Amino acid sequence: MAPDTAGIILAGGQSTRLGRDKASEILLERSLLQRVVDHLDGVVDEIVVVKAPDQSLPATVSTTPARVVEDAYPGTGPLGGIYTGLISTEAPAAIAVACDMPVLQPALLQELLRLLPGYDLVAPIKESLPEPLCTTYAKSCIDIIRAKLEAGEYKASGYFDDVNALLLEPEVWQRFDPDGLSFLNINREDELDRVRHILLSLET
Repeated sequence: MAPDTAGIILAGGQSTRLGRDKASEILLERSLLQRVVDHLDGVVDEIVVVKAPDQSLPATVSTTPARVVEDAYPGTGPLGGIYTGLISTEAPAAIAVACDMPVLQPALLQELLRLLPGYDLVAPIKESLPEPLCTTYAKSCIDIIRAKLEAGEYKASGYFDDVNALLLEPEVWQRFDPDGLSFLNINREDELDRVRHILLSLET
């Protein structure tokens, strides 16, 4: 039976600012990748991890079936990873996140998936811009994403105006994630330290 929903985790970023592979970074005894898997586990029917060519990923465990695929458009940033994830699952609805988003809030992920039917994508708006990671996508996005990739246009939200998108203002999504924890990502050591402190406060 085909899954109804999928979680796409982009793990193939270059991590140039942090200086080491983010997916394998250990944060409070668990890899960043495992922490993201934990937040998707039970929210979606399938987890697809998109990796870069020749990238080694840490092992993960989950009750939700998970598999790893190689980026079909390496070097194109999140857009290529989102495309790869969408073509790699039979699920009609998928939520795309990055492996360095370890404080994702399952309630928000569930609401984004709930709202997707009837739209091509559902994206939260943060600081007046849509968040292409932590967005739900329908299969109908595949063709336009492929066209953007083939044209060398790699902005992850560059086609949102060309599809039937539901954009959620903060007053909507904050009902499910009041502090915007889902959007915290890690590019520098200070951000890693900040997230560590947040996780310690949440887990105690």
